[in-house]
Amino acid sequence: METKKIAKAISIVAQPTFIPIILYIIVSFAVAPSMTGFWYALIGIVFITLAPMILVYILFRYKKITDPDLSNQRERFIPYISIVGLYLIGFIIFWFLRAPYPILAITASYITVTLVGAFVSLFWKISMHMAGVAGPVTALVFLVNPLFALAYLFLIPLGWARYILKKHTFPQIIIGSGFSMLLTYLIIQLFS
Repeated sequence: METKKIAKAISIVAQPTFIPIILYIIVSFAVAPSMTGFWYALIGIVFITLAPMILVYILFRYKKITDPDLSNQRERFIPYISIVGLYLIGFIIFWFLRAPYPILAITASYITVTLVGAFVSLFWKISMHMAGVAGPVTALVFLVNPLFALAYLFLIPLGWARYILKKHTFPQIIIGSGFSMLLTYLIIQLFS
């Protein structure tokens, strides 16, 4: 029982909706250490964290999904596509503000990873928790400082937690991490 409590705590701390807060703050102030960086971070937090959380809460409240964790593979597509729409709004705002390429790259990465995750969810379940940590860490490694690679170590307890909670199988955990790292890396290269 204690093991499941620890696993649940790790899973909650690493919610894919919380990770962008850290990512947008770090990247925004790395590229614009001024009030401009604050605005970039705020826009990212609103469209990549808050708006998706509100959307999922509304879907849960009106019983369109069975749980906010989107555990049911068949319920994932519509919420993920809707979240991609929110990310696109954020990207368009960044584009019009002429945000630096790292801001555009991380936003495009969220769009791409979530879009691919949505389509994969039509026939298989991958760990978007793992994707939601692995992609942002990859962005930090290639856009801010290679020392952020140490944060990949957090994938080990997170993968363990998702497995212990019976949310994912080992292949779903590995592929969730891997596809997010790869797509994020490719998007960053495309924008650089």
